[in-house]
Amino acid sequence: MLPRIFAILVIGLSLGTPTFADDLDLDAVRSMIENGETRSALELLDHEIASSTSDSAALRFLRARIFVTMGDLEKAERIYRELITRYPARPEPYNNLAHLYSAQGKLDQAASLLRAGLYTDPAYRALFDNLTRIYAEQAARSLSAALDPEDAESRKALPLGTLNEIPTLSD
Repeated sequence: MLPRIFAILVIGLSLGTPTFADDLDLDAVRSMIENGETRSALELLDHEIASSTSDSAALRFLRARIFVTMGDLEKAERIYRELITRYPARPEPYNNLAHLYSAQGKLDQAASLLRAGLYTDPAYRALFDNLTRIYAEQAARSLSAALDPEDAESRKALPLGTLNEIPTLSD
């Protein structure tokens, strides 16, 4: 244990980043992300993932979050897909990847992922809540297309949250 602590301290000092005695302090990494220190946080996570003997899903989730923050959605998607493969019984990667898809307007893919996530943990509330939002958005788009068929194509590609509320029908 002592050689590992020493190695963390030496590497942390050489990178100019905070060091953590036993394990990586995930709250400190989250704080770095929130403060815009995404590159430093990514380097720290990459080093910890490479040197760790355990396979920590939490580190990989944080890594994906950094890529989302940086706008690199392809890398974030790749990490979430890898998490689904490595941890198929965990609902979180299904939910997070579905969130990426819904933000891109890919509602069918998002709904499929959320339904798959429900098989992993039927009690995971976030999956139900997000699936409800997806279904409501799909219903709003269908209603919008029915009310104004000429505008339906332009609304299909919009990300979730950009459409107006469901229009009310008047006489």
